[in-house]
Amino acid sequence: MNWSAGALGAKDLIDILLVATLIYQGYQLISGTRAVNVLRGVVIFLGFWLLSNLLDLTTLNYLLGRAATVGLFALIVVFQPELRAALERLGRPRSREREGGAALQDIARAMERMAERKTGALIAIERRTPLGEYAQTGVPLDARVSTPFIEALFARNAPLHDGGVIVQGGRVLAAACLFPLQGSDGTYRRYGTRHRAAIGLSELTDAVVLVVSEERGSMRLALQGRLSPDLNATELRERLRELVFEENA
Repeated sequence: MNWSAGALGAKDLIDILLVATLIYQGYQLISGTRAVNVLRGVVIFLGFWLLSNLLDLTTLNYLLGRAATVGLFALIVVFQPELRAALERLGRPRSREREGGAALQDIARAMERMAERKTGALIAIERRTPLGEYAQTGVPLDARVSTPFIEALFARNAPLHDGGVIVQGGRVLAAACLFPLQGSDGTYRRYGTRHRAAIGLSELTDAVVLVVSEERGSMRLALQGRLSPDLNATELRERLRELVFEENA
């Protein structure tokens, strides 16, 4: 009997740890996205539903039950891009991660060459937060990252020069994308549109956003709403390795 009780306790502990891990991983997938606010709303909704059950409020409980059924389908439709990106990330093979590490070197080299020629550029590298809703504002590409390709996208007078490029793993997901601008009354209000777009996107997502200044030929990085100092080629590669490759390894 003692052995059985001990085995049951261990099984319960494993069960709790697995559930806690699933909840944590699920939160990590939506952290920094618009789905977080919706999740808070769902938690509040479930709290009212539970309260109506406990107090036996028949009419309110019936209405909340009907709303939950409709709301579930509505959430699936509204957040289809985020769900698809989350499932794709869960099933992403390790070779894709290694490919992403090689792509970072190509991006860094392209940034360095564009900075030398003072060619403006704006590149967002997806991490945990799906950037699908921003990719939809641009031109879909789904092309392999390479230094010449990145340079061609931002070449002066090129069709996709304006806007930002979104990189997902080792692929260019889309180009000429519109990123949200940081407010004109913000800390970086004196900066140009390209830098404010980088900061604005980094405020709303966990993306690493790279910027080349057309005026100064400088390279900078935006993360969590903050803009780094000017970076040289070595510093840029090191920061990318720390923020993207090592984190996903």
